[in-house]
Amino acid sequence: MTWGEIQKSSLEKMFAKDEPISVEDIEELKEDDDCKWYLSAMPAVCNEAIELIKPYAMNTYKYNEETKKYDKTTVKHISLDTPIDEEIELTEDACVLIPLYIASQLYKDDDISQATAYRNEFEVGLQNLYFNVENQESIKEVY
Repeated sequence: MTWGEIQKSSLEKMFAKDEPISVEDIEELKEDDDCKWYLSAMPAVCNEAIELIKPYAMNTYKYNEETKKYDKTTVKHISLDTPIDEEIELTEDACVLIPLYIASQLYKDDDISQATAYRNEFEVGLQNLYFNVENQESIKEVY
């Protein structure tokens, strides 16, 4: 899933627009009075979501054969300059949770009940990730 697709999905959750939004509309929507604040706040909130999701969706440590140690894994963070075609380095089932988290955080002042519903969906999805982790490796004992 790309950064643009996450922004698109987040906006669609917050705004029930009559016409669909496309990823190509994101740059234009950055100038729209209804959307520009949300779009400028999205990178920080997306990074929060990535950090919350990461332990459930990927190994937090990876064994480095060269050093014979475990290194902490990282996911590239999003900034205001991140291109819309930048791929998020998480699995698809993890990426679909990011717009739920973004909408839950950014829509609190506008509609707390809808924001709460999105947060609940996010938390349920997070638990589903926990029970469906396929890429976890067993930690090797190193003496």
